[in-house]
Amino acid sequence: MKITALISLLALTALSTAAPAAEQICDRSGSKSTPSPDGQWIANVQEEVCSTDTGAAAGITVVIASAKDPEHGKRVFIMPVPRSREDWPRIRWQGPTAMEVRVANLSAASPPQPEYEGIRIALAYCNDSPDDRARLVAYKAAVKQWQKDVSAWVKLRKENAEAAGLIPPRPEEPRLSPGRCED
Repeated sequence: MKITALISLLALTALSTAAPAAEQICDRSGSKSTPSPDGQWIANVQEEVCSTDTGAAAGITVVIASAKDPEHGKRVFIMPVPRSREDWPRIRWQGPTAMEVRVANLSAASPPQPEYEGIRIALAYCNDSPDDRARLVAYKAAVKQWQKDVSAWVKLRKENAEAAGLIPPRPEEPRLSPGRCED
């Protein structure tokens, strides 16, 4: 996950829990709506951008709303905005009271709220590959360590160029399938 996406996600998540210092203004994209099998609920997937005290925050959200009263609803899932709209979450109702939020295998997704108004909500990865997700996490950790190593190398090079040696090699990014969802 890009650092800016993580910061945006954390800021957007904090918006819902922090006491408002200023009026919060949010803009939502057009949503993709998926009704429950019994027609009582609608799950809306949309991009949400909100003002913060320091700028703006964005995320992809899933909101469950009553089909009869759209104002009666709640955000049950949020994730960083992916590179492509093709990687937005997909909703699969497994019955009137069970919903699955399906995300691309390499998405930086946290679990959704487990239940809302009697509806069980679960997270599922499309083309599920825990090994690929683990390789991506390891790569990101290696890049962070490499950044620290390069900073130390730069400092040493300023003090004694000969003792610094060669710049540390950048970790090789693994080739991984994004595991996009197919409807």
